[in-house]
Amino acid sequence: MLRVSAVILLASFALSLGRSLAASTASSSQDKSAKPTDEEDSKDVKASADSQDDKTASEEAASGEVTELMTAMSECNETFRIEMGYIHTLHETGSFPDETDRTPKCFVRCVLEKTGIASEDGQYSPEQVALVFPGERGGRVMDDIPELAKPCTDRKETCKCERAYKFINCVIEAEIKEYESS
Repeated sequence: MLRVSAVILLASFALSLGRSLAASTASSSQDKSAKPTDEEDSKDVKASADSQDDKTASEEAASGEVTELMTAMSECNETFRIEMGYIHTLHETGSFPDETDRTPKCFVRCVLEKTGIASEDGQYSPEQVALVFPGERGGRVMDDIPELAKPCTDRKETCKCERAYKFINCVIEAEIKEYESS
């Protein structure tokens, strides 16, 4: 059963992107390291957001954050089209399958700005990361997301899209190291 809680990647956008992005990508049968096929290309974030209508009582508790995240993902996907396979890969590995493609990185920037994780001038809020992307990884509840995200906030990239992607990449990799390695 899909569990929606307040998703990643990024991406991932995954800060990990926690359970929220994992839930929104669970329906993807995409191989983690492969590029999406033509059939999977048609499964975009908006379609995934539209399929999140059925919720259990426990999922309703996080409904505000989930709604905000899914709305942001849907709105950003209208401008920066991204396949669910990309988000799934970001959540699982911390990286996009094709790191030369700027569109998914700009999608991440858009989502982070719309959810209040990033300001328009590129400042990041570790506390907001925890509110938008709580969840678990490796079967363990991630209760220290602000501490994991804090070292990732000082970004030097000049491109806002690249900066957002590197931020989320840093957070997800820290989560993977902390929760899947130990």
